Amino acid sequence: MIEGRRLTSAVNRRRMIGFTEQVQRLRADEFGKELFTIPAFEILLDLYTTKSVQPRSLTSLTGVSSGSERNTQRIVHRLAERGFVDLRRDPDDGRRIIVELRGETEKLLDHFFDHLVELAADVAAKTQR
Repeated sequence: MIEGRRLTSAVNRRRMIGFTEQVQRLRADEFGKELFTIPAFEILLDLYTTKSVQPRSLTSLTGVSSGSERNTQRIVHRLAERGFVDLRRDPDDGRRIIVELRGETEKLLDHFFDHLVELAADVAAKTQR
């Protein structure tokens, strides 16, 4: 068994993000990508983990979402309305819409994954007792 304190040093935010991505893939593989979907989170997770591959187009995000192309577009526009992402036209190609994760959303996701690490450490510590 891993002790809670050792777990928090072994599991950090980066590893928890990777774990979350693996859970997403496992869920899709085992139950089908179309049955249990969380396309908004999939989009945010992709923008969060591909910061170095920015900018991301609206079209490219349809490939990472379990939703249909039309549904993904609606979700991205809803994410923009709620202040999670910014949308802008590509200056080189006016037809292309660029989607960028807002700084506040990045901080929110940082906090979310840090909290997941803490929860995992608590579970491990309680299992030790």
